[in-house]
Amino acid sequence: MVKNKREKNVFGYGGSFVAACDKIFDIMALGFLWILGSLPVITVGASSAALYHATVKCIKHNDGYISREFLRSFLMNLRQGVFLWILVVAATLAMHLNVGILMKETDGYAGLFFICVYAFVSVYILAMACYLFPALSRYEMSCGWLVKISMYMVVRYFGTTLALLLVWICVGAIVWKFPMAMFFVPGPMVFVMSDFLERELKKHEPADGLPSGDVLQDEGEEG
Repeated sequence: MVKNKREKNVFGYGGSFVAACDKIFDIMALGFLWILGSLPVITVGASSAALYHATVKCIKHNDGYISREFLRSFLMNLRQGVFLWILVVAATLAMHLNVGILMKETDGYAGLFFICVYAFVSVYILAMACYLFPALSRYEMSCGWLVKISMYMVVRYFGTTLALLLVWICVGAIVWKFPMAMFFVPGPMVFVMSDFLERELKKHEPADGLPSGDVLQDEGEEG
C-alpha cells in the first residue's frame, strides 16, 4: 500500500515527475522565446537578458509566468541590451578581422604572437558576454558599469569563467554535429550556466544605501 501511494504521489498530478516535466517544458519554451526575441538580430542582448531573468525567477524560484517575465525583462532592458550587443559584436568582429589580416599579410613569430593576442581577446570578450547580459538582467547600472563589472568577474571568478566557456564548447560541439539542435539548446544552456552565475552575481547585489555600481568599487578597495 505504501508503494502504491508513493507511485501515485510521484506520477500523479502535482507529483515530482509531472513537476519535472513542467520544468523541462518551460525551459524549452524559454529557449524558443529567446529565438523569437533574437530574430531582429540587434535584440539578441535584450533577449539574452530576458532569458536569464525568466530562467532564474520562474524555473529556479518558481515565481511568475515565463512568457510574462520574459517580455517584461526584454522591454525593460531593450535599449541597453541593443547597445551592449552591438558593442560585443563590433569588438568581436574587429578581433577576427585583425586575425584574418595577420594570417594573410604576416608570417614569422611576430605575426603569430599578435594572432594569439587577438584570439585571446576574442575568447575574453565571449567570457565577458557570459556575465554581461545576466548582469544586465540583475542590476540597475549604466552600460559602462555593466561592462566594467563583467570584465572584472571574468578574472575574479576564473574557475566559474572556465566552467562557462566549457558549457559554450560543449553546446558548440553539439550544434556543429547536429545543426538543428540550435533550436533546442538555448534554454537548457542558460539553465546550466545559471547554476554557476547566480553564486557570483549575488556577491555584487547592491548593498543598502549604495548605488549599484559602488559595490564593485568597495570590494576592490577592501581587496
